Amino acid sequence: MEKAIAKAEVLLKQGIPKEKIAAALNIPEEACEIAAARLRNEKIQKTSHKNLYMALNDLRFATNETAANYRAKRLKCDTIIEIGSGIGLQSIALAKTCKKVYAIEIDKRKHEYAVKNANLLGINNIEFIHGDALKVINQIKKADIVFCETEREAEEKERSIKSIKPDIMKVIKEYGKISKDICIEVPPQIQEVQLDCEREYLSVNHELNRLNLYFGKLKKCEISAVIAETGERLENEGKKLKESKPLSYLYESDGAVKKAGIEIPLKGLFNCNEYLTSEKKLSSVFFKAVFEIKAKCKGIRNIFSALKKAGCGKVILRIKISPEKYWEERKKYESELEGKETCHLFSSKDEMLVCKKIEEKD
Repeated sequence: MEKAIAKAEVLLKQGIPKEKIAAALNIPEEACEIAAARLRNEKIQKTSHKNLYMALNDLRFATNETAANYRAKRLKCDTIIEIGSGIGLQSIALAKTCKKVYAIEIDKRKHEYAVKNANLLGINNIEFIHGDALKVINQIKKADIVFCETEREAEEKERSIKSIKPDIMKVIKEYGKISKDICIEVPPQIQEVQLDCEREYLSVNHELNRLNLYFGKLKKCEISAVIAETGERLENEGKKLKESKPLSYLYESDGAVKKAGIEIPLKGLFNCNEYLTSEKKLSSVFFKAVFEIKAKCKGIRNIFSALKKAGCGKVILRIKISPEKYWEERKKYESELEGKETCHLFSSKDEMLVCKKIEEKD
């Protein structure tokens, strides 16, 4: 299989569609799928091993490596049960922080890939179990923590607790007999979670990535927002920032913070529509982006004048506009510009804000 995968990778790099490679080389289609997934994985993962077994669809739904490592640290214990282990990426991360991992997967192919991946990495403290988690529970006698990664339909219009698999209420009931300390990952787009748990919104590269529900002793608060790379967190303490008109600086919140609805506690920081603003420049790990407001304008000619004065040649529109009309509108602004700078255009009630993004240094 590895030889077939290697051959497929060579042709894929030449731009030949994977659908044509299997027939041309007389190799299994599975080898082409794995080769395509590995090449794709190299582009999106920085440190993970390159030769893991996975399909493109597995990669699409697999836990981000940074998120997996963060979660493994929070769920560190002697023995953990993982339900819905997939191709084993989260299992492998858990194996580094826990003495024993029970990894349960209902899909046979994914189960087999997970076993191969653990073997490739020389990990031997994972016991892989193939089957329905609610039917194989009797194979596990004790554990400190239960973790469940749920599945959902990719094209589902509205995320809800009822539509995900396995049934998390049944998981809580049955696996709660082994341990009350349970973590369940659910789609972060879910609007309401009426359960006694902590809702932890997790971001990667400041983009919303995961929603983890913590039960039992794992629960630390009602709502939290965490940056996966650093583990830094905010908790909802009920404090509300005052509203303000745009001042000198504009800030975009980290994706997890924004979704959680948590305020960033900084003196001199105010809410400004869906953004934050301040008179003096502020710094926070929970800012996704920082902008300096160069001009506040009314009327198209004043906007053009401000853009030219700022030396702009490229304009990023941060206004509500349909995707179909975005480029048409953007070209309208850029048509009279000859500068080299990039400006961001925000709307604020009855005026437009011409801003420059401030690149924060590490």
